[in-house]
Formats: sequence, C-alpha cells, structure tokens
Amino acid sequence: MSSDQVVREVVAQLLDLDEDALSMDQPLADIAEWDSVNALRVLVYLERELGEPVDYDRFMRAELLADLAALVEDVRAAAG
Repeated sequence: MSSDQVVREVVAQLLDLDEDALSMDQPLADIAEWDSVNALRVLVYLERELGEPVDYDRFMRAELLADLAALVEDVRAAAG
C-alpha cells in the first residue's frame, strides 16, 4: 500500500470521511473534523500502523495530506 493510500485510509477511517473525497493536496485545516484531538489520534494510529515512531514536530507542521504521506514515506524508508 502506498504512503498516500495509508494516509487517506487512516484519515478517512478515524474522521469518518469518504476516502475518495480526500485529495492529497487538500489542506488539513480545510477538513472540518481536523482538530488537535483528531490530529493526535491520526498520529497515534499512523505510528501503530507503521510500527515506528513518527516525528511529532514534522507531523504538527504538516499542512497537506501530501505532507503526511511524505512523512510516512520517510518513516518507512528509515525503517528499511
């Protein structure tokens, strides 16, 4: 599964959204359900899915779903 797919699936599942309606260039701030609590839920879920820690500071600086996908890609690459 690609990093884009992982991010879209996790965000859609946790925020009860239609996965097909999520665009990778969509600003996180434009997602009505995206708030600090849900952001942390996504972070924890991604870490569980990846089996690796995710850089919290970089996660919190992410502005787009694509930024989260790039972060997931880097975590996967570092894990080998």
